[in-house]
Amino acid sequence: MRTFRSFLSQQALVRTASLALPLAAVTVLPACDLFNQVAAAAQNAANISVDETESTNVSLDVSALTGALAGQPAPAPGLPQDLALPPVAVDLNKSQPNIAKYANGHIVTLEINKIAVTPSSNTLTADLPALDIYFGPTTAKTPADGIKVATIPPIKAGSTTAVDATIDAAAMTQAGTKYLSTLAFSQIMDGKLVIATGGMVPGGKVDLKLDLGLHAVVTPL
Repeated sequence: MRTFRSFLSQQALVRTASLALPLAAVTVLPACDLFNQVAAAAQNAANISVDETESTNVSLDVSALTGALAGQPAPAPGLPQDLALPPVAVDLNKSQPNIAKYANGHIVTLEINKIAVTPSSNTLTADLPALDIYFGPTTAKTPADGIKVATIPPIKAGSTTAVDATIDAAAMTQAGTKYLSTLAFSQIMDGKLVIATGGMVPGGKVDLKLDLGLHAVVTPL
């Protein structure tokens, strides 16, 4: 026989069960995990970006490479000419004080996100073919010592119009970790000039200015 008291007890049990159901969907993080997430978020929020431009200069004397053949038809079977340029030393410790001051463990990431190339004194008698850009350690002597990070598009003979290099983002990240993070590295440029049999062998010289867009993420001092 059901009594009024037992009926009330059953109703209270139903209400308790229904109220408890939503709580089962709530995930409670351990205190230590929650603290770590909060600390990481606070650290990321505190990071700041530093953007600077580093300029380097290289010269390519094609006449010195082709010698007496310049201005003459290329002999069979044609003329492949390597355009390897000597390494250019880059020392951000000296040239970029706004980045160098964070060098003591405060640089989170450092990358080059833009490379603008401006030719000047361009007396080349043929188009300059595409040139690959490599970054390597300060001891690098050849492209094989570094990582190919970008490619400069061909430049017309006599042109002084600036062009942008195409950057390989993944390679730049790798080079940034291995070489740029030390703030001192080598920049090496390499390409190949190919003249078909009977084609005019070029001469002339070009000076190239490279403006490297530096992007650093740092923690405040």
